[in-house]
Amino acid sequence: MNVSYGTVLSEVLSEDHMEVIKVIDSPMEDKEISKELDFETSKIRTILNDLLVMNLVNLDRDRQDTGYCYYRWSRREDKIKEFVEKYLDGKIRELDESLSGEDEIVFECGCSRYDYGTAIEVGFTCPQCGQRLEEGNPAKGARKAKEEMKRFMALRNAS
Repeated sequence: MNVSYGTVLSEVLSEDHMEVIKVIDSPMEDKEISKELDFETSKIRTILNDLLVMNLVNLDRDRQDTGYCYYRWSRREDKIKEFVEKYLDGKIRELDESLSGEDEIVFECGCSRYDYGTAIEVGFTCPQCGQRLEEGNPAKGARKAKEEMKRFMALRNAS
């Protein structure tokens, strides 16, 4: 699995999900994965089903003449790439939209920030803490958003 994909997936998936997806380097049964990671088989099956819903793994069923079925799980590299790119594109778009509203007038108290329209609706009083809303600096937090955007762009270009 690509290093940049692993970085992005680790932001989205739990540590257990990441361990499972890393272990599946060739088609494996859930019991093999369970044994390799020293996890309960039921936990592995739950994680595999989560990954299957996200389309990051594939399940192949092989029915024997005896009626017994073998279930083999494999990692879907193509879908992992697609998942990571879609996630990064969404994050970049989200940050871009938040930065485009940077020039708007904002009002803030100690706990929240509101645009001008929302501040009028709540009567310039914070509905959460009850403090009066004062005009704030719209560029506050923009530096962090720009750094995040730069990081996501670098990951996107590396994939």
